Amino acid sequence: MARGDVPFESEVAPLLPQLHRVCLTLCRDRQEAEDLLQDALVNAYLHRDSFKGRGSFFGWLCGIVRNQFVEHRRAASRRHSLLERVLQGASSVLGTLFTGGVEQPSPELQACHSQQAALMLRCLHALPEKFRLVVLLCDVEELGYEEVASILGLPVGTVKSRHFRGRARLAEALKVLEADPPHEARAGGRP
Repeated sequence: MARGDVPFESEVAPLLPQLHRVCLTLCRDRQEAEDLLQDALVNAYLHRDSFKGRGSFFGWLCGIVRNQFVEHRRAASRRHSLLERVLQGASSVLGTLFTGGVEQPSPELQACHSQQAALMLRCLHALPEKFRLVVLLCDVEELGYEEVASILGLPVGTVKSRHFRGRARLAEALKVLEADPPHEARAGGRP
């Protein structure tokens, strides 16, 4: 039930917000992300003895999340038509990726942060998956290139390239949205 002297649950608990953000970034849908997280944690628990300490425990868990996500996508593609998958992606729910559950000091500041987080999240979700996950792991979760490469099963050079290109695309998307915000964000929600 424990790896070393630390129970699995105690080791995983502080990592849950980060793992949830990874799942939200992969899935784009809150319910699907929660299902993915639950399945990945069950899988990690069942295979907890396979963690050998070569990287961080968080990195090992991210690898399991990614593999579980790939398996979920394969299963979904067998069950759903192409149209259904496109509609699921288009109807995704944005999560609270950057707030992390921390209370804001004032309602005004909270509203400002919420709008900025929603804008950033919208831009992040617009990135192709190969860039989106690298940007999340490098910039939000602050993992190094080597660890991200290990998690994703990619060469370090590929991770660096995707990180650079993903950040450039993210910056461009932010500029476009800031210059021309969606009509609901304009003066009182009127176009």
